[in-house]
Amino acid sequence: MVRWGQRHFGPISVTGQAICNGGDGMLLDNIVIRTLTRLFDLILLNILWVICSLPVVTMGASTSALYSVMLKIAVNEEGYLIRGFLVDFKKNFKQSTVVWMILLIIGAALGADFMIIGKIKGIFGNAGMILLGAATLIYLIEIIFIFPIIARFENTTINVMKNALLIPLSRLPYIFPVLLLTAVCLLLTFLNQKTVVIGAAVWSVIGGALLVFANSFIMHEMFRPFEEKETTPQR
Repeated sequence: MVRWGQRHFGPISVTGQAICNGGDGMLLDNIVIRTLTRLFDLILLNILWVICSLPVVTMGASTSALYSVMLKIAVNEEGYLIRGFLVDFKKNFKQSTVVWMILLIIGAALGADFMIIGKIKGIFGNAGMILLGAATLIYLIEIIFIFPIIARFENTTINVMKNALLIPLSRLPYIFPVLLLTAVCLLLTFLNQKTVVIGAAVWSVIGGALLVFANSFIMHEMFRPFEEKETTPQR
């Protein structure tokens, strides 16, 4: 986070009213500075996320690193943002990339299934679309939650993929706002050609980091019971 120097706010008056007004001014100024600083942090992290995601195959590691930084921000544990991002990018690169490639293959298979089943008419086609819709929902939960779980917990790849379903489904009050927020952002992006162009610009500058930032506060609460289990000493 950018460190700002101290500022002085005019002459100090001995009257209570002046002191009160000065305090309000200082509070407002601090809020503005903190907001602008956070926006700058998000833009910086978003640009870093986009750059590290450009090869496509590294997008999993980049997203995991972004969540790692944002989850620390959610609990006021952030340090140097760029260094923290790059350290986590390197730390989780192998596991995140393997997971990302598996998810890409599954996503391609689901897309192919939609094309095939969409051509089937009648009851079998309808039943197939229902089953495929359920499988797609499970896939979306997996792809949304697996990278923050990689960022926050150390585990084997198999267990990480299991936990990406088990943890959200065991904490249903928290899964819905994350899914809703993500769905709204994507819907607004792909409404029409104009929103796609605008959305591409927004996602390139701040969109991805802003969504992860918002989701991280919800996911922190979702993960809390499992983090407490990890930190509780075994007897």
